Amino acid sequence: MKFLCYMLNMIVPGAGLLILKDWIKGALLSLFSLIAWGLIVPGLYQGYKLFQTMTNMYDLADGDPADLESGSNQLKEIIVNNIPILALGVIGFIILKVTLIWSQAATVRAFKEKKESEDQSLANPEVPFIDSSN
Repeated sequence: MKFLCYMLNMIVPGAGLLILKDWIKGALLSLFSLIAWGLIVPGLYQGYKLFQTMTNMYDLADGDPADLESGSNQLKEIIVNNIPILALGVIGFIILKVTLIWSQAATVRAFKEKKESEDQSLANPEVPFIDSSN
């Protein structure tokens, strides 16, 4: 069960805590990770467009200077128009990393608390009530 919780936390932070029935922490971490992915995906798309433009400009470097100038103008346009999206992608990446670390630490803590409570219940077993009237 530990392995399953840890691996699910790597895919969707908070999912391991939901399996352990820690509903509030698990739901918050899952929500934050979904928000992070919502910020990362547009940033990745814009980064891909930026990469394509840079490779096209590199391919045109041996050619006509006018083509090189149009490529640099395209690159400038993509960067200037999409700085907020790229910045939000970086913020989303940071949020995702924080939720990954937080979910793993919370899962370790939950397993440690569970083990301590089991050890405590084994150390102090309940003594059955003995009726002395018989």
